[in-house]
Amino acid sequence: MRAQAHTLEGVAAAIVVVAAVAFTLQGTAVTPLTASTASQHIETQHERAAASVLETSRGDGTLSGTLRHWNASGGEFANASEEGYYVGAPPNTRFGDALRETFGDRAVAYNVNVYYVTDDGERRQRRVVYTGEPSADSVAATRTVTVYDHQQVVAADGDPVGTTVENGTYLGPDSPGTVYGVYVVEVVAWRT
Repeated sequence: MRAQAHTLEGVAAAIVVVAAVAFTLQGTAVTPLTASTASQHIETQHERAAASVLETSRGDGTLSGTLRHWNASGGEFANASEEGYYVGAPPNTRFGDALRETFGDRAVAYNVNVYYVTDDGERRQRRVVYTGEPSADSVAATRTVTVYDHQQVVAADGDPVGTTVENGTYLGPDSPGTVYGVYVVEVVAWRT
């Protein structure tokens, strides 16, 4: 008699557990914005692609060239919008082309920001490319770029225009010595 009671008690407990699990699963809403392994995989791909574009562009000098494509009289990037940034990829051919090839045909929006430190030690952000406000699933990759006093401001094709960065109003304050400044370039990417 006692064994039958324990068995019946175990069966009743199992039914309660199964019912609780079934009720919980029915109450969970799965929406298109619910995080999943697939969306995490896509975000990882975007982050790696952004990091790859930055690393390749830093290695071949086009990232530095993009930062030095500067209009000294206007204190902004050359040929930029009225707000001082590019609405599409920067006109620097290789870096801009790399961004377009990596993200353009894949319905991925991106922003490019540059960070620098002012004379009073304050960290500032300057937009290089702005295509909109990043969504919640955005990812970012950064690379550090050093610009030297002897480096020249460049045209869109990367050719020097004859003015060194130390001779004009350039992005951020001039550091003492041969280094003009150290900049952190960030690419933020997200699905549209």
